[in-house]
Amino acid sequence: MRVVLTGGGTGGHIYPALAIGRYIRERYPEAEILYVGTKHGLERDIVPREGFTYEFIEVQGLKRSLSLQAVKTAWLAITSAWTARRVLRRFRPQLVIGTGGYVVAPVVFAAYSLGIPAAILEMDVFAGLANRMASRVADTVMLSMEAGIDSFRHAKRVVVTGNPRASEVVRIAQEDVTATVAGLDLDRKRPLVVITSGSRGASPINDAVLAWLLSQEDMDYQVVWVTGQVHYEQISNRTQSLSETFKAAVKIVPFYHDMPSLLSLAALVISRAGGTTLAEVTALGVPAVLIPSPYVTHRHQDYNAAALVNAGAAKLLDEAQLSGESLKRLAEQLVHNRFALEEMRRASLKLGRPDALARIGAEIDRLTARPS
Repeated sequence: MRVVLTGGGTGGHIYPALAIGRYIRERYPEAEILYVGTKHGLERDIVPREGFTYEFIEVQGLKRSLSLQAVKTAWLAITSAWTARRVLRRFRPQLVIGTGGYVVAPVVFAAYSLGIPAAILEMDVFAGLANRMASRVADTVMLSMEAGIDSFRHAKRVVVTGNPRASEVVRIAQEDVTATVAGLDLDRKRPLVVITSGSRGASPINDAVLAWLLSQEDMDYQVVWVTGQVHYEQISNRTQSLSETFKAAVKIVPFYHDMPSLLSLAALVISRAGGTTLAEVTALGVPAVLIPSPYVTHRHQDYNAAALVNAGAAKLLDEAQLSGESLKRLAEQLVHNRFALEEMRRASLKLGRPDALARIGAEIDRLTARPS
């Protein structure tokens, strides 16, 4: 089996693609996998470290205003399709799978022009432009969340598979959980609140958390605060005044490599509402306070968050109302109410799709005409 994976720009597109790649390798040890991305996205660093062969094409997101940059973008859209076509003709894949980001469109259109089956996986309720464009020619659209079906009414075939990261997080090894407890010096008897806003972090969330914690005198729960690399040094300096007792309850880290293990220990998570994060959270059944990013295209995280909030699995805190006091009040209302957390946990688990990789595998078999 020869498969091309493509997707880029953010970890929310890259990590699900890598999860699919690992699943294919595990299921078909003879498989050859090529990852096609851009030379500017995070995928250029992440993918080779995972041991996948990597090639890049030059493409940019579409510009909606007339300018020299828009002309360059349009030119790259044309040339990237030809480059993608050359890559596919050379590699000769049986299947192309795109997971989002503007690199997907030229690769999927190239596959269509060569008669190669193609599928796309949409992580969010409100689909990105590249996936919406690619869905016109893709053989299958796979959805992380059923609520996203409205974005693909013109697709040939739409199936709800879930996000492959959901399958990976539920396969956590107990020794990894034990290592997380030891590494962060956590107390298993105290509720844990995990605060994260993506690998880069988010200033509005970090500022609110800082105001909350600096105003705190004591707490009967513990916090792991993942600040993002860019913000860590400044936050670390500003929290030096915290008492030693308080520091024992609050662990501040720039990044945590094993988020599934950490999330599995959480009584509550406070986070943005990216599709991959929510797939992990619902697979594990972690109650959530969601602060959707207002800076993403079409505010698609609002739609993601609504799916969980409407199901009773999460509480919404709009960034416009975000402050140290509002965050503290909501977090403590939940962490001190075991009944509410249990209701949210059950609702979250109902939304989770831990069998996502098996569903995706069935679609791969169908598209490559392999027996299940």
